[in-house]
Order: sequence, then C-alpha cells, then structure tokens
Amino acid sequence: MAEVAEDDVAGASAFAIVGAGSLGLALGAALAASGHVVTVLGRSSSTAGLLGAGEVQIGGALHLRVPVSAAAASPGYLCVTDDPAQLPAVTGTIFTTKGRQLEAAVQEVAKSGAGRVALSWFAGLQNGVLKDDVLAAAFGPERVLGAATVLNARRTEVAQVTVGGLGMTYFGELGAPPTPRATAACEAFCQAGLPAVAVDDARSLLWSKFANAVGIFAVTGLTRLATGEMWRRRPVVVAYRSLLDEVDAVARAEGVRIGDYPELPMRTYLEATGEQLADLMAARTFDPGAPQSFSSMAQDIRAERTTEAEQIFADLARRGRRYGVPTPRVDLVNSLISGIDARP
Repeated sequence: MAEVAEDDVAGASAFAIVGAGSLGLALGAALAASGHVVTVLGRSSSTAGLLGAGEVQIGGALHLRVPVSAAAASPGYLCVTDDPAQLPAVTGTIFTTKGRQLEAAVQEVAKSGAGRVALSWFAGLQNGVLKDDVLAAAFGPERVLGAATVLNARRTEVAQVTVGGLGMTYFGELGAPPTPRATAACEAFCQAGLPAVAVDDARSLLWSKFANAVGIFAVTGLTRLATGEMWRRRPVVVAYRSLLDEVDAVARAEGVRIGDYPELPMRTYLEATGEQLADLMAARTFDPGAPQSFSSMAQDIRAERTTEAEQIFADLARRGRRYGVPTPRVDLVNSLISGIDARP
C-alpha cells in the first residue's frame, strides 16, 4: 500500500467503508456521488454481486445511481474490493458491519495495515458502545472518532438499497470537544446529502443512542412491528420507556449523562413517564404514505438471521454487573432474543 503525506490525507476527503450491507452502500454511494473518493470493503460474494450489477441503486429518501468499479477509487465511482490489503490511504475508515461481525473485520483491516497514516481515523456505526472498545484496542484510542447514525436503510437486492429515513449522523471526540477531523467528517456527509452534526463529548451521544437502541430493539424485535407503528401503540411505548431507566443507571455508573440530540431527544424521554411519552408520540404526525421502516434487529429476526443481542443487551447487563447496577428488564429481553437466535 502506498504511503501518502499527512497533508494529502487531511485534504483528500477519501473514505474506506468496511461493510457492503445496506448502511455501507447507502453511505458509500452518497459520498461517492458528491465527489468524495470511496472504497467499500465487502465479502467476496457481495463484491462479486456489486461488480456484476455494475452500479448501486439507492431509493427512498435518497435517489442515486452510482457506478461500481474494481479499479482504484476515484470521485463519482464506488470502488469495491474483498481484499483489506487493497484499501488505499484514506482520511477515515468507517465500519458499518453488524456488531457481531465487527471484531473480525477490525482485525482483518488492522493486519493489512490499511489506513495506517498519521492523520487517518477509525469510526464504527454499530449500535451500542462496545464498538469503540474494539476499535481502540486495534488502532489506539487516539485514532478512534466517536460516531453514530440513525439513518435507516434496507437492502432489497445485492446492489439495491431503500433508505427509509436519513435521520442524523453524529461525529465527535470521546471525552473532548469537536476537533477538525470531526467537523470535516460532518461537512463531507452534509455535502453528500446526509444530515450530520459534530457533538461535544461523543460518549454522551453514544450512550443516548445506546439507550434508544436498547428500547427500540427490544420492543420491535419481540413484536416485529415497524418502527412507526411501534410509536403508535401505547403499551409498546410504555415498555420502551421502562427500558431506558436501566440504560440510564448504567451510563451514570460509567460517569456519562444521557442527553438530548437532534433525532435523539433521550433526556426528554427520560424525564417523562411512560404514559407521558405515549401521549407525546400520539400527538406526532406520521406520514401514512411513507415506506415502512424496521429496526435492524427486527429485520434480522424477520429474516431469521442472528441478532446483535450479545453486543446490545448482554453488553449492557455485563456493564451493570460490573458496577452493581441491576438490569432485570434487559436481562429478560436478552434471554428472549437470545432464545430466538437459538432457533434449531
């Protein structure tokens, strides 16, 4: 892999996306279409399928057709490869794999030496907070940029993705104010039509999203409801709200305060009772013509794929036990979802 000067990396707006699933393709296509240099690392089967299709088609909240190439990455094209050693020097490497696949993907990229230039950073968009521990262990904590997204995407064909909602993507430093690399990442996403914001102390943001993920994954995973439908059912909203207290208690034990962020008003939710939150959701206006959007865990269960229960519910429960914080509701959900995963 050719080395480049630090100044070249800082100004290149080049990204590596590790994971050729719905999220990785949606982000990669949007960034490439807006003129950024993007390389997507996927499995051999996904890479072959993308190259065979010749282009990635994005529908729903984004409408894009981006050509695919196996040649060196260039603006306007989505370069795809199944070889980590072929990843070029980049500004940032973003992991979009499922949480259960992250550790193996990180180890492959780390062994290849990809992205090992002084100003390159690594970020994970997996749900939960375990992801940053995995990235820090492989690349060093100073190389990890806190990141999260609530963009919803679903792959319908190997090279076709429907974006249910753009939501918001967040970048920030873990325990510090935003730095130039965080604001530059946000600018690149915004240029690509992907709403993004730089946040103070990404730990609070990540735990806020973690709380939302625990609640939504639990209720939509067990009920298999679309997310929009979930918010319209009062008993389900009350159940969602009851799970937030356990996440909040563990976050406080770790010295983190859950807050309010665009598209993630989690402090507001915590300050409401379950019935108050149900009233708040009942007053919201939902577009009846919008396509149904399912959480990633609901999609996995509906497709009979293994879920991220270990990285979400089990990880929170382990952290709770470490601090002596009980998590009975999360323990029950973990048992139930893990039982679904254990299907014969």
